[in-house]
Amino acid sequence: MADTLKVGMQLSMGGLGDRSFNDSAYSGLEEAHQKHGIEFETATWENPDQNIEHLEQWAKDGYDLIIGLGYANAPFVNQVAAQYPDSRFAVIDYAGEGQNVWSAVYREYEGDFVVGVLAALVTKTRMVGFMGGGITPIVRRIELGFAQGVRNVDASISFISDYVGDFDDAQKGALLAETQYTLGADVIYQVAGRCGLGAIETARRFNRWIISTGGDHSDLAPKAVLTSRIKSVGRPVKDVINAVIEDRFEGGEVASYGFAEGGLMMAPIRPTVSKVVTPPIQGIMQEVQAQVISGKIKVELEE
Repeated sequence: MADTLKVGMQLSMGGLGDRSFNDSAYSGLEEAHQKHGIEFETATWENPDQNIEHLEQWAKDGYDLIIGLGYANAPFVNQVAAQYPDSRFAVIDYAGEGQNVWSAVYREYEGDFVVGVLAALVTKTRMVGFMGGGITPIVRRIELGFAQGVRNVDASISFISDYVGDFDDAQKGALLAETQYTLGADVIYQVAGRCGLGAIETARRFNRWIISTGGDHSDLAPKAVLTSRIKSVGRPVKDVINAVIEDRFEGGEVASYGFAEGGLMMAPIRPTVSKVVTPPIQGIMQEVQAQVISGKIKVELEE
């Protein structure tokens, strides 16, 4: 390996600027650059042929680590990793295949259940909404965890769910959130990448509530965003880079990230929503989170 580590990262749908999945992963690259002086290159999501071409080019150029972000990139990484068995690859947010592929998956349900409890505790209309981006196994699993948290509080609360169909169109996200609020939901859980930014703006305009994912989005609508279930994609990015630097990269390994591993965290409750997410409700959330982490509360991931 050269003195300066070279990393290539194939971004997922939505790209940089989503203030969520891709931006979080990119922050991991930047931190590794600041700490270790790595060189890195990213490639925007295009289409299967182009994405594979990006991965292949990095392998041909002798990059020390090649990362694919998200479920949709996993098949491309698997394919190229099989063609370049001496190169190191990583898949973030899905289990890849191959003895030269390291993977990171998440126990999102630890946080999704908690915010489902929050939604059920604060709703006044007794209707909560879920808004997904692309219809992927991971987003479906997140929906199931959230819905179970709602039912854990009150199974009679109405639950509506819709998917945008992609992750990169804020206007589509805004329109879908508008539909759910018009139907009567007063709190929505958005898991939609860049589409979710549009949903947050709709929550602000409608004077309704929203729970976000990815990063802490409270600053976008301080009176509307109740909290964010933060998924630190940068954490496994830094971990796998460190493993390569320290010569302990383990291909074929699948690492699981939740609250304990720093892969998940809850954004702080801001004073602007503390009259809604009151101290007693915050206490319930903390207790539920502890019980989910310990396994006392079992979250079912099958319908």
